[in-house]
Amino acid sequence: MSLHHDLNVYLAQRRALGFQLKPAEYLLRQFCGWLEDHDKTDTFTIEDAVQWARDRPDAAPVWWSQRLTAVRPFAAWLHASGRDIPIIPAGLLPTRTTSRAPFIYSQNDLDHLLAACPLFFPNPRVAATMHTIIGLLAATGLRIGEALRLTVPDLDIGANTLIVRGTKTPLDRLVPLDPSTTGTLLEYLALPERLATSPSPDGPIFVNNRGGAFVIETIEQHFAALVDALALAPAGQRRPRLHDLRHTFATSHMIAAYTHSTNPARTLTLLSTWLGHTSPAHTYWYLTAVPELLAAATGRLEPEGETR
Repeated sequence: MSLHHDLNVYLAQRRALGFQLKPAEYLLRQFCGWLEDHDKTDTFTIEDAVQWARDRPDAAPVWWSQRLTAVRPFAAWLHASGRDIPIIPAGLLPTRTTSRAPFIYSQNDLDHLLAACPLFFPNPRVAATMHTIIGLLAATGLRIGEALRLTVPDLDIGANTLIVRGTKTPLDRLVPLDPSTTGTLLEYLALPERLATSPSPDGPIFVNNRGGAFVIETIEQHFAALVDALALAPAGQRRPRLHDLRHTFATSHMIAAYTHSTNPARTLTLLSTWLGHTSPAHTYWYLTAVPELLAAATGRLEPEGETR
């Protein structure tokens, strides 16, 4: 039996018990592919799992831990099934989550990113894909995984909405779009370089060179290379991420709410629904204490007419 076959059985059994396991499946298939590349198809050691988990030495320890955490129950299941696979001890890699201050993009940063795509990426389809994805994430606050799972039928042109399929929560949600965003998506769908890949009319919006869906890591690698070329982050700071566009979206909407709205709490509730959170408390984690937000919030606390 190959590990790929074992993985399919493992996933089927756990899903029969109600587990979704989408992130775990993604990581475990990566792990099995990595093992194959190292000429291992039916067994692995603790050292193999740790080496794969730490495949990026410059990554945060919590990233290593998340990868090893995906392998640990699979290894335990194989061991219990009589396979010569060791149980991976808990706590083998650091598990304490460390918070990372997100990078809040300015409008100037976003303009630079969008303008640079056709200049930086020699492949027109890749350039258009990155330009459209960056603009979509900035305009909607979607997660990159949600954007890459979008299919053509998920776009409602008449209503200017997207159906975003639930992953972290079991509920799908409707995300409203500005008509200009809908227009940009339609332009991408009609792009000759995209159509040349023979994509399915019901398939993914964003397509690779075979007309299929991108994997997240490919888009993240493209984005990292673009950010490095533009030197967006000050020297010594961590590279801005695609996920930081989600933080920027949430923070900018709350700045606008405190500045122009009569009810910021209502905006926070709407924002929580828009982002796909089950509670506004989760949305607080996406708000970053940038000076503009602090100033706007502080202004609400000062009595009208008070001067300093």
